[in-house]
Amino acid sequence: MRISLICPVYDTPPTLLRAATASVLGAAPAPAEGGAAAGIVQLVLVDDASRSEATREVLQQLAAEDRRVLVLRSPRNRGPASARNLGLQAAIGDWVGFLDADDLWLPGHLQRLGAVAAANPDAAWIGAGHCLLQPDGECTPAQGLPAVWGTPLAPGLRRHAGPALTRLLLANFWMHLGAMVVRRSVLQQAGGFAEGLSYGEDIHLMARLSVLAPLHYLEEQGYAWRRGRPSLTSSAARLRFDSLRVHRVAAQDPLLRGFAREHRWARYKATKGLALNNLLAERRGAALHAALRAWLVDPRELGDLSHFLRLWFGGTEGRDLQRYSQAEQFTVRSAS
Repeated sequence: MRISLICPVYDTPPTLLRAATASVLGAAPAPAEGGAAAGIVQLVLVDDASRSEATREVLQQLAAEDRRVLVLRSPRNRGPASARNLGLQAAIGDWVGFLDADDLWLPGHLQRLGAVAAANPDAAWIGAGHCLLQPDGECTPAQGLPAVWGTPLAPGLRRHAGPALTRLLLANFWMHLGAMVVRRSVLQQAGGFAEGLSYGEDIHLMARLSVLAPLHYLEEQGYAWRRGRPSLTSSAARLRFDSLRVHRVAAQDPLLRGFAREHRWARYKATKGLALNNLLAERRGAALHAALRAWLVDPRELGDLSHFLRLWFGGTEGRDLQRYSQAEQFTVRSAS
């Protein structure tokens, strides 16, 4: 199992970038040519036109320190989807994985992936659970794929496949992109990431992959998703309607035909989340606009709209916000 890892980088603090790279490059040495052991043969760091001199310097240092590191630079900032596609063009491994520049692979993840691949030669897509890495260093387990939908293969390992898997992936965020690896041939068949998307490109890709290959899913956590620092997940751009564009892209995707109900439900939930987060950011006009757009997706849900209007008129303090939307509540760097 020879893995190329692709990691978009944009102004990442050097200490976090070094920690991320060490978590994968230190997991095991590169496997010998033709060997059966799992290993990282390549880490492609795609600099998405970073402005930070410190970030650019540490990228060059990492490339000089380990021959497996390849640094590519995009001439302009185009977002993570385009950066990952650029990295995919340079990938040499028969498997491809992903890493966010401030996250971590957890100890043992590489070995567990390799064991699954060795025991299941037909496997083309292997994933695992993830945790939320808090600023204090605590890693809180995140919700993973529901075991009830998978076929058990071994303790802690299930196979998810078919339309049931696609419906799950369209409906909710169950697996972090960084916790999975996929055969490069299957990833190329899926067409890589949808260009131009800044949000949801990972979920869209996973839904496409689910049509092409079963997922061998390890319930043990393999990836730490760092929270609590400025990133795309805390950007004010998430408050704009363009952040929902992935739902239009998915609904028009030829690979995802036949899932109209799931597309509509995903768009409804995401638009409600946008309404709630705009309200929490005190963008009241945008919040009301989003809530009305959500209701237009499914006019039967008058109860949800009524609850939002109570929040809008009466305030959110002390209210049951999840009764309206279970979407992640985030704090943006600037709501202007």
